[in-house]
Amino acid sequence: MPPFQLWKWQTSIPRLRSVMTGETPVLRSPLMKRGQKNIKELIKWARDYLILKKLPNPQLVAELVAEEITGKDRINFYLEPEITVDDKQEDLFKKNIRGCGRKIPLAYITGKQHFMGDVFFIRPGIFIPRPETEVLVEEALQLIQKLNKECPGREIIVVDIGTGSGNIAISIAKRIKKVFIYATDISNYALQIAKRNACFHEVQERIEFLPGDLFSPLKEKKLMERIDMIISNPPYVEGKKMRYLPEEVKKEPDFTLNGGEEGLDFYQKIIPASYVWLRKNGFLMLEISCDQAKKVTQILYERFKNLPQIFYDLENNTRVVCIRKT
Repeated sequence: MPPFQLWKWQTSIPRLRSVMTGETPVLRSPLMKRGQKNIKELIKWARDYLILKKLPNPQLVAELVAEEITGKDRINFYLEPEITVDDKQEDLFKKNIRGCGRKIPLAYITGKQHFMGDVFFIRPGIFIPRPETEVLVEEALQLIQKLNKECPGREIIVVDIGTGSGNIAISIAKRIKKVFIYATDISNYALQIAKRNACFHEVQERIEFLPGDLFSPLKEKKLMERIDMIISNPPYVEGKKMRYLPEEVKKEPDFTLNGGEEGLDFYQKIIPASYVWLRKNGFLMLEISCDQAKKVTQILYERFKNLPQIFYDLENNTRVVCIRKT
């Protein structure tokens, strides 16, 4: 039998399997040792598989999963073309990719999410930090630095409402030393992960995590009119839009996303309470959706009798409102 016919016969079974399952087979290079697979071939398989599953950014997702498996940055997959994985790593890679194909969020699969250039531990049942929230943190950092100059003799007090994984509080504490943060959340499970993240980033001494709804845990701390900044990324998806969210977003807890009928429930609670808790010249900073600026501004004006400053994300959408108590 000529060589090309032998090759055709050897690959007929995996090709038949790929037709039946919709998966692209991963073929072993003749130069590979037994039990090794080239990572580039696995990435190609994963990309094709995720395309069939209609997952956005299939190449990027495949590369990010490969990063977790190999411990290498994805650029190295192309600079070092002979990177291989063993059978155990291959099985884990395929398991994770199939999880992505079932619309499980990548952060839940890898257990990690990048935010502000740092890694945060994430688990199913916890809200996944978004890049858009970096705008909130970046603007907060500038204002805290301003407060430090205005009040050089004391520590700045910040409250993070609905801290989740702790990404906002931890990102601030890592970048500004002269600050103490109280971070509240209704989920004890989320606070466990937030504490782990704080220890990982070595800021646990400057953040106190408090269980409870919104401001209720602060009552014992005697912080009335002592807080310099209140910051929050509250749930703001309109109730009627919940059913239209992407499937992977629906895997996140409903209570971390659903902002009530108009998406304003938490703003209507946080804004009036913030006015009471903030000291004079303190700041309230809130993340909002791209179509909520007008309605949230109205709620702010009713209590603060002033107009907020509005900040935009990289796509030029309204993303953050900020107001100062005068």
